[in-house]
Amino acid sequence: MHAKQFTLDERLLDHLPAGVVVHDVRSAVLAANREAQKLLGLDLGGIVGRKATDPAWHFIQRDGSAMAVPDFPVVQALREQRAISDLVLGVLTEGVDAVRWLICNAYPVFNADHTVQSVVVCFTDCTELVRAQDLLQQSEQRLQLVLRGANDASWDWHLDADRMYYSPRWWTMLGYPADTPDSSPARWVQFLDPADRDRTQDTLHSVLSGDADSYSLEFSLQHRDGHYVPVQSKGCILRDSAGRATRIAGTNVDLTERKRFERQLILTADHDHLTGLPNRRYLSRQLEATLADAASTSARGAVLLIDLDDFKLLNDTEGHAVGDLLLRAVAARLLGAVGAGDFVGRLGGDEFVVILAPFVTPGHDFTAGVLARCVALQAALCQPYRLGESDHRVTPSFGCVFFGDAATSADTVLKQADIALYAAKSAGRNTVRIFEPAMQDAIEARARLQSELRHAIAHGDLELYYQPQFDANRRLTGAEALLRWNHAGRGLITPGAFIEAAETSDLIIEIGHWVLDEACRRLASWARDPALRDIALSINISARHLQESDFVARSLSILQRAGADPARLTMELTEGVLIDDTEETIEKMRALRACGVGFSLDDFGTGFSSLRYIHRFPLKNLKIDQSFVASCNHDPHAGAIVEIVIALAKKLSLGNIAEGVETVEQFGFLTSLGCTGFQGYLLGRPMPAAQFELLARTTKAGAGKIPQI
Repeated sequence: MHAKQFTLDERLLDHLPAGVVVHDVRSAVLAANREAQKLLGLDLGGIVGRKATDPAWHFIQRDGSAMAVPDFPVVQALREQRAISDLVLGVLTEGVDAVRWLICNAYPVFNADHTVQSVVVCFTDCTELVRAQDLLQQSEQRLQLVLRGANDASWDWHLDADRMYYSPRWWTMLGYPADTPDSSPARWVQFLDPADRDRTQDTLHSVLSGDADSYSLEFSLQHRDGHYVPVQSKGCILRDSAGRATRIAGTNVDLTERKRFERQLILTADHDHLTGLPNRRYLSRQLEATLADAASTSARGAVLLIDLDDFKLLNDTEGHAVGDLLLRAVAARLLGAVGAGDFVGRLGGDEFVVILAPFVTPGHDFTAGVLARCVALQAALCQPYRLGESDHRVTPSFGCVFFGDAATSADTVLKQADIALYAAKSAGRNTVRIFEPAMQDAIEARARLQSELRHAIAHGDLELYYQPQFDANRRLTGAEALLRWNHAGRGLITPGAFIEAAETSDLIIEIGHWVLDEACRRLASWARDPALRDIALSINISARHLQESDFVARSLSILQRAGADPARLTMELTEGVLIDDTEETIEKMRALRACGVGFSLDDFGTGFSSLRYIHRFPLKNLKIDQSFVASCNHDPHAGAIVEIVIALAKKLSLGNIAEGVETVEQFGFLTSLGCTGFQGYLLGRPMPAAQFELLARTTKAGAGKIPQI
């Protein structure tokens, strides 16, 4: 070739949209057009004369590795003396796109003797094409990963060709080899659960014949081992220009775990987690259904509400773990003792419900039959329970209500059963009570009483009366504050008529706060009177008060606000208070005792557990119950009990007060035993504050003693 000819060729080549480089037989560059210079990132001076073996060339392959010299397009064409077509290589460049991808074709130019004269390499930029190809490949890889990760079984149904693609996961989901060679659309229909077949095929036909572009459907497919796998099938529908479905593609999702979880949720929502028995929600539905059935027949049934007596005591003394063991054991015994058609549920806490299946009772007493069932259940529940390393016994109380005589609701029946249970508890526990309308009347009367009492608290109708207390020398030492209610219609009412109604509601808390506040203000007033400043005052405290988390702080705040001396205040507690929440009760009592407040144990000896707890509590006095005082001077047993209580108080360095002293003989007998405190009608009845203050001033003027008795 002549130089002039090359110059002409280069001018022509510069107008080509592709890069062109001409190499000689030694692979050295003879010429390169402008596009080649642009794509290679070099000017003509940097290209001409450079051989393929020049280390300045840096080409990479599609996998990102460096391309070896023997694989260069020009080298392959020279070596094989043939054209090399569509070879993709990358050129490292500067800038955002680090690699420019080129499609190369190398064409040998032959002499007349068929020897290679030169090689022309043509290449075009395919960077965008390579990038799109990479993105497509990445997308396909992500799709495969998603399908595998989601555990979905993909499928593709060509309706026109009547050919089905089942993915490997589709087969393995049903227990078959992943490479099962089957593309029959009829195959999946054969796997359909017969119970789902008509519904599924009808739905699919409706979807395909309509204009929907997707669908979702649940059905079951038979596994290779025979059981059915619940699946959710979701598909997209491809339609032609006329709206005819031509293809469906989608996935099947195995719903086995979801269905199991749903069943577990239903079980959890409807069953008690501790005992496994139906809970209140399930029980209400069951009872409503049973009542509806009974209302349409002549059959009668019964609902038993069962409560475990003193369960709280077991929980507090033995721990909640033992309490839980007992509840599970009771549930098991109930299930073992009821009939085949009966229903057992747990209402909550230690309350269980048994629905005795309705039965027709011609010729015999229905009530007697139900009571016999109750007695059998009671006997089963009263047997000892092995809980951990120890045996325990509990007794149940039963509230029973009949149904079937008239239509009623589950709520009404349960309320009536609760009323009957309350009656059983009030009757001494471990017994059965059947609901009667009179019980409902009593409950409603109590509700009215509570409403009136709430009004009395708000309008200042409560008052404290004061019963004087004396020592053995008949000197006035203190008083017990006793609550009275100035009722508009019934006159002055003593606590026996209303305190139980207060205890069964939050009213007892409000009353307790009022009593403490009134007593502290009275003490502060007495402190300014020489005749009254040494008088101590006792008030009664309910178990509900000690259960308040802020009982100590509230009590001290009331004392401080009134300006009363804590050392002049004594709180009287019953034995039941000491048993409930023992450790917490002790801490609260000690905190108040440290500030000067005293504690007296009321009605000592009438309970069952005092000796077990008494030494642990920071007490000041023991009060001898009036039931022992009433006959202490003529009943040897009562007298012995009084003597023991006085001796115990002395041993524990506690004071003692006998209440209910009504005769001179009782006073003399108690004095002879060493009793140090006295309270009763012989010495003084409960009286209004003004009368008590007059008594105190009178006795002060008379050397501090009451008249000779």
